[in-house]
Amino acid sequence: MPPGLLVTLPELYNPDSGRLDAGRVAAYLNVPLAQIARAIGAKPQTVQETPDAAAIQPALFAIKRVLDILARVIGERATMLAWLNTPHPELGHRTALEVIGEEYADAVEGMLT
Repeated sequence: MPPGLLVTLPELYNPDSGRLDAGRVAAYLNVPLAQIARAIGAKPQTVQETPDAAAIQPALFAIKRVLDILARVIGERATMLAWLNTPHPELGHRTALEVIGEEYADAVEGMLT
């Protein structure tokens, strides 16, 4: 992260590299790391070995954009997780977390915006 940059949800970043960390995203969402690996189109072993790899940053950032919107609108993590785990008609009665897990975080972001 560039110095002085205001970062929302700093707990999702590796403090050493300054990059989004798939393990931290998984922990925040209370899901297995393998689920995040699938959601970003990466192999679980690869993500486990380097959870903040440069190559996975764009896909992780798509998930983070959804979380940023929810953090601004809802605020409380427990309520955000409840929303992410509730089926929504706009998503074909699937949960937002399911849709994100199918590599469609942008669809959830579009619904929210």
